[in-house]
Amino acid sequence: MTAWLKMLPSWLWWLLALVVVAGAQQLRVSGLQDDLKTERAASTDTFGKLSACRETRGNLLVQVSEQNSALANLSAAAEQRKEIAQSAQRGAREEAQQDYQAANRLQQERTGGDACTAAESVIDTELGL
Repeated sequence: MTAWLKMLPSWLWWLLALVVVAGAQQLRVSGLQDDLKTERAASTDTFGKLSACRETRGNLLVQVSEQNSALANLSAAAEQRKEIAQSAQRGAREEAQQDYQAANRLQQERTGGDACTAAESVIDTELGL
């Protein structure tokens, strides 16, 4: 059996070894290319998700900015309404104070000038006594 192996020239053995090694390398490279395709697909998918997250983040920042602006406008409007209401209260108090003082003077004049007598007279009139 070994006799026919010796009949083959050494260069043929080298060629056979080279073919086997090259075939093994080709299989290895093919496997690595498949791995590379898989990694590229995963990387592309991750990049797509990252891009979507960044876009969503940008949209949320715009919405938060708009909400902050709306809240600032609402706060300013509330402050203006508060100032208007306080001004109206002051004006009403001033007007009522003058009327209250005039009513007190009239009651005192009707009852002889005594505040207690004036109050008693008004209460009696209200109660129908």
